[in-house]
Amino acid sequence: MNVLRIALSDIRVVLKDRMVLVWWLAMPLAFVFMFSFMVRDQTQDGTWLPVIRLDSHELAGVFIDQLRAEKYWIDVKPASDQRYVKDWSQTLIVPATFSQDILAGKRVDLCLTEGKGDPEKRLAAQTLLVRALIRFNAGVAAVDLIERGWSQETKDALAAELGKAPLLSVENKQHFSLRPPPSGFAFTLPAYLVMFMMMMTIMYGGITLVHERAGKRINRLVAAPVSIPEIFAGKMLGRMLQPALQGGLLIAAGVTLFGVNLGDHPTALIPVVLCFAFFCGSLGLLFGVLFRTEQQVNGFGVLATMVLAALSGCWWPLEVVPQAFKTIALFLPSHWALQAFHDVMSFGKSWLDVLPACAVLAAAGATLNAIAIPLFHRE
Repeated sequence: MNVLRIALSDIRVVLKDRMVLVWWLAMPLAFVFMFSFMVRDQTQDGTWLPVIRLDSHELAGVFIDQLRAEKYWIDVKPASDQRYVKDWSQTLIVPATFSQDILAGKRVDLCLTEGKGDPEKRLAAQTLLVRALIRFNAGVAAVDLIERGWSQETKDALAAELGKAPLLSVENKQHFSLRPPPSGFAFTLPAYLVMFMMMMTIMYGGITLVHERAGKRINRLVAAPVSIPEIFAGKMLGRMLQPALQGGLLIAAGVTLFGVNLGDHPTALIPVVLCFAFFCGSLGLLFGVLFRTEQQVNGFGVLATMVLAALSGCWWPLEVVPQAFKTIALFLPSHWALQAFHDVMSFGKSWLDVLPACAVLAAAGATLNAIAIPLFHRE
């Protein structure tokens, strides 16, 4: 009972701070929202293609609309913008005689320029352009445009032909157990949840302990009919409840505001949150007994959090880092926490699948407690 009283007293002290909801909730959600656009899934985005249209005929407009149908992001430019071509990754130039030559049955050569930019995106543009040309040429031949000439009737017939579904399509199927990697809000919510749970526990948990020691409140507890182990357990429980409460609020806000999916077994998040909260609480308690001033806790706490977040994959997917950093991440509890959150929320895994990560977090928290206990007892 004494342990619970001490823990709840510490929670009340934290909740008295008017800025606690800003740091616990508003700030992490702002990071989740802003950085979600940097890691969104771009595999379905249209390829940006500036088009210099030198032909004002309606047939040229129909061709450009066909490019849009092939998931291009078409940006029609005037002839005066040709001076910028060298600065763009690729540019399609529709010649002035495009429609005239097609209606006369002559060959038409389109110009696709190569400038600065990603070669892979340029290759994607070339692939989509070839597909669009095949569809357009087939439509021109199907309505016999060269013989019938350009009229409202042939225009409607060509539009109907181009709008038909292809007779042959390729369907890409994946194994039922495979899911796309998390992106957007699905990536940033677990990432910044891990980062801010660590940071806020160090800030509030470590700094409040520094203030208690400076104000002799720990000494008054020792003088009360409470044992040293009970005091330590109460302080530890109080610092564990803080990140557990914050994590629950962030997950609920992520579902409500951003529509984040919690996976097939959302209850499997409970042991992940609790075990990570135990690690965060142990980290905050260690900082509180290790450092003497608020400035020290703030400085070293932010530094430690930033390093752990970066190396664990909170800022970017670990797939893009060298193998050495991937190996380092395996020794960081924050990486195991992030991986467990993604396993449940993004890949539909259940309780048994996250138990190894939970065991790592519990072992890391116990190790930090083993370091903090003699320091706390000395105080």
